[in-house]
Amino acid sequence: MRLRVLVLLSLGLGSVAWGVPRSSLPMAFPYVRGGQAMSAPQPGEGVLLTLEGRARPLRLTRAQLLTLPTVRYTTHHAQLDRTFTYEGVPLRDLAVLGGFGGKDMRLYASNGYVTTLHARDYLEAPIMLAHTANGHPISVLEKGPLTVVLPDDPARFPRKQYGSAWVWFVERITPAP
Repeated sequence: MRLRVLVLLSLGLGSVAWGVPRSSLPMAFPYVRGGQAMSAPQPGEGVLLTLEGRARPLRLTRAQLLTLPTVRYTTHHAQLDRTFTYEGVPLRDLAVLGGFGGKDMRLYASNGYVTTLHARDYLEAPIMLAHTANGHPISVLEKGPLTVVLPDDPARFPRKQYGSAWVWFVERITPAP
């Protein structure tokens, strides 16, 4: 099963893994890079993200995150009042990899912040877990190293309703209870 998921992710077809026909998704994600083979972490390489949804948690380093399917888009970060071109892994691909594709997810930040994101949101839009901003790893001062980024679409993601979905310092993602 894990090999099937990795193959689907590498082809940018993560949605197929939980039975959602690609043609039924309202928007094709603008993948800039398909997934690649993921190697074991290198000695001394720190874990940035833990996905909990399978029997064993999946712990990912930055190098491993960089092998996953990647999207890129420019959007305004309201808290920083700056515009960035972000790159990262779509949350729908992380949900598949974590074993909870198509389910609401809970996002945990290292500062204690926790929020829930509905599956319909991450399935329909390329909401990403960004690891890169303007071509560089996201610094802590810019809410990194991992931050959830939403597309610049105020009609679909009004700030008042979706401001809490911009989670920075993300360290763990699980299925929502």
